[in-house]
Amino acid sequence: MNRSFFLVSLALSIVLFTTACRAGDSTETSGTVPVENTSGTTASSKSSTSTSTSATTRKPTPTPEPEQVYSASLLPAELESITVGPLSPDHPYYGDVTYVDPECLEYITEITIFDEEIGDTFVVHVSVPLGYSTDKSYPMVVMTDGVWRLSDHVEVRPMMKEGRIEDLILVSIGYPDGYDYQNIRDRDLVNDPESFLHFIADNLMPYLLENYSVDESKMTLTGHSYGGYWGFYSLLHSDTIGKNLFSNYVIASPALSARTGIASVDDYEELYYERSTALSARVYVTAGGEEPSPYVIQIDDFVAMLENRDYQGLDMTYEILAGYDHNGVFKPTLINALLMFYGKG
Repeated sequence: MNRSFFLVSLALSIVLFTTACRAGDSTETSGTVPVENTSGTTASSKSSTSTSTSATTRKPTPTPEPEQVYSASLLPAELESITVGPLSPDHPYYGDVTYVDPECLEYITEITIFDEEIGDTFVVHVSVPLGYSTDKSYPMVVMTDGVWRLSDHVEVRPMMKEGRIEDLILVSIGYPDGYDYQNIRDRDLVNDPESFLHFIADNLMPYLLENYSVDESKMTLTGHSYGGYWGFYSLLHSDTIGKNLFSNYVIASPALSARTGIASVDDYEELYYERSTALSARVYVTAGGEEPSPYVIQIDDFVAMLENRDYQGLDMTYEILAGYDHNGVFKPTLINALLMFYGKG
């Protein structure tokens, strides 16, 4: 009796073991099905061994959020938003600048323009050289951090009058009076540099090129600190956004510890290098001699890496400007860059 029971149990176990092995083989050969989980990462879900329930229990892959779509030209609402007038006395540094050069009220124009993709208004100042004429074209220098760049309009002007540099058009991009400038810089220069670059390349520059006499082969983009991080971002997207709109880049004391999400400037450089080994631009990079050593070393390392890449067409100059701290390094950087790119001496 016991022997018979044992034999029956043994036979049943063999059948069950064989069935399980066959089911396991079926699962292995079917592979895995990638399923996107709610955190945005990719997980693996094995197919069910039950043919009748596998189709009904598998969760559908969530539909990814649509990518931001940027208009290649000014939208109707953006075009209607544009206002053009004299320098506003509401600008925080209006009094200082008009004191240095009262004539600036005649050559600085203030433009406000709304960007629909960003959902905000920008205040842009444009200054033209003495004797400006539509019969000739002029280099254009575009400066970010416009709230602090108004004084550069009047300080660069004597360099043109003295014949040290070519006559050129200066542009600074800022914000309405009263904004929290630190937070708004975080948004445009670090958190969403793509949208800010699209605003300049797709909206602002087409408007300026239509309304001013510009030599499009001699345009410069500048940035300082977070704007320097954004300057490198712009350079490393010059093949996809704006299509080599700027020939020159001025990058003063870039804050290379900044991150856009989890992406760093090194990540953007790696992606660019995968796309192309050509990077045609003149780039002037600086750091202040009085800045903390770890901050400067980070710039040293990134510049050295770019040089080691040996990009075709990249003409880069890097200098540490003795005697200047982080906040003071932009103005001498700008002067050096203008002499380098547009000098007549």
